[in-house]
Amino acid sequence: MYSFAQRADTAVLDEPLYASYLTVTGLPRPYRDLVLAAQPTDGNAVVRDQLLAPRSRPVLYAKHMGKHKLGITGELFKRAQHMILVREPYGVLQSFSAVLEPTQQELGYTALLEIVSEMRVQGRAPIVINSDELIRQPEGVLRALCAALGLAWDPAMLSWAAGPKPYDGCWASWWYRNTHKSTGFDVEVRDARKPLPPSLKPLLAECYPLYDTLSRLALRPCMEGLGPEGSVPRPLPAAGSGAAEGSGAELHAGAAAASAEAPALLADGPAGLRKTGTHVYVQDPRNEDVLIGIRDGVTERFELVWRPHARVSVLDAGYVLGDGVWEGIRLHNGVLLLAEEHLERLAEGAKAIDMDLGLGGPGAGLAEQLGALQQLLYDTVDANGMTSGVHIRLMVTRGLKPTPYQNPNTTIGKPTIVIVPEYKEASPVPRERGIRLFTVHVRRGAPDVQDPGWNSHSKLNCIAACIQANKAGVDEALMLDPQGFVATCNSTNFFIVRKGEVWAPSPRHQLRGITRARVLTLCQQHGIPCRETDFYLTQVYSAEEAFVTGTFAGVIPVVEVDGRVIGSGRRGPVAERLQKLYAAFVDEYCAAGRRQL
Repeated sequence: MYSFAQRADTAVLDEPLYASYLTVTGLPRPYRDLVLAAQPTDGNAVVRDQLLAPRSRPVLYAKHMGKHKLGITGELFKRAQHMILVREPYGVLQSFSAVLEPTQQELGYTALLEIVSEMRVQGRAPIVINSDELIRQPEGVLRALCAALGLAWDPAMLSWAAGPKPYDGCWASWWYRNTHKSTGFDVEVRDARKPLPPSLKPLLAECYPLYDTLSRLALRPCMEGLGPEGSVPRPLPAAGSGAAEGSGAELHAGAAAASAEAPALLADGPAGLRKTGTHVYVQDPRNEDVLIGIRDGVTERFELVWRPHARVSVLDAGYVLGDGVWEGIRLHNGVLLLAEEHLERLAEGAKAIDMDLGLGGPGAGLAEQLGALQQLLYDTVDANGMTSGVHIRLMVTRGLKPTPYQNPNTTIGKPTIVIVPEYKEASPVPRERGIRLFTVHVRRGAPDVQDPGWNSHSKLNCIAACIQANKAGVDEALMLDPQGFVATCNSTNFFIVRKGEVWAPSPRHQLRGITRARVLTLCQQHGIPCRETDFYLTQVYSAEEAFVTGTFAGVIPVVEVDGRVIGSGRRGPVAERLQKLYAAFVDEYCAAGRRQL
């Protein structure tokens, strides 16, 4: 409304059917008497005398809530243009519940869908605007809207003076607090995301399918120089055609059931279940309700989506082909641990597979792109109120495909970015008791086959190794390089200790581990002899100690390899010392606060 009020050819009205709606429904409002005194209560009279009456300016913009159409005849739908502004349900619920008790009727998604359906019956294309996309690309979306309405573009629509407006409704002091702070489409004036109370989760689940249906119809941004032909609905839905079916409650229950079926990774499982391994974690029920960050590469819109409704298309390149790169990152005391190293490794892999992240605006350099990516990570964890004990899976795939086909040139739009944060405290059991390894027949490949330095979605090499380790009844696979030297484990980096000296396998055939590099640095800083070298299994079997490292694992001792007990069969002094040094480093690093890239 504030945007259209800046046009010289437009007059605006703020919810002129509000009194009619309150009269028809009898619903309470803290300002009910004010509204009934300020407006006519006969909605059809408002339509006749205000909305469809002769006017002093060429354009009349009337802001309504979709639910206010109750009791209104169809004349308004036939003789006026209708724009549908839709916002994702989580933000709507958070905002609405701060003033009133939310219900499906009050939130209005069903009413908006009814309006769209009525327009379809009339043979008119619905004009839908996604609120989050409008805030992210105000000029592009407003240009598309003007083109769809047959109006000339007016740059004045992009800004206005802060504070109350003479055309505000009498309810403004209850609802427009943030809006009055704005001078344009400022994302900063929105309330920060906060966890919703459990009582609102069923309503949230009801609203998401309606929102998805409406959002799929939203106009795409239209840049300068494009005519109305640029204002077309996106070619495929943001959530993806053919995405997972099922209600929010069903998906929610399914996620919980899936967790329950993976006891080998749970530290609090029933007695008798295996509780060791490099990725054993303490199960946390809060993970069922986290917000997932998703950047849609087609619309370029970043949204925070409730986990039961987070999904990507079945035609996404990551799903179809495993085409993408990823990182695992820890959050400790509100700081992304070693974020620069992780994001640089991801960018290196993306560059190697010729995938531009598509962040930071046109012509953005590497620093700007990684800075924008780090901000998305912080936006996601901050929206969840997360500070410590959090592990984040950052996934970047090449994006949406028009058809299942491997050629990268067939991709639509920019890469898909998904950020999955979880409360995931590592179990202390493996750090103390250690883990067991088995040397598998699956080798690490040479860089000219598939570069082992890529942290890619195509992980079948490591998965095949993990399968063999599972069949052998151990915790992880030890993998050799093409020459038969020890290379790495399937999900962690491997070390041995001989005569007090730490040996790390040559880095040629393994992922450039961030924690691995930090442990080697700690050895150098604290007088622990260390080197990178080639060595055989024979030298592993006779080692005094062995251990593995990883972002989630930290430093975990290895007590057995191929049925041979390593050293004393318990955590050794070097591994224990490195555990303490690494924990101290993590605290020190994060105490310095968040870093700009």
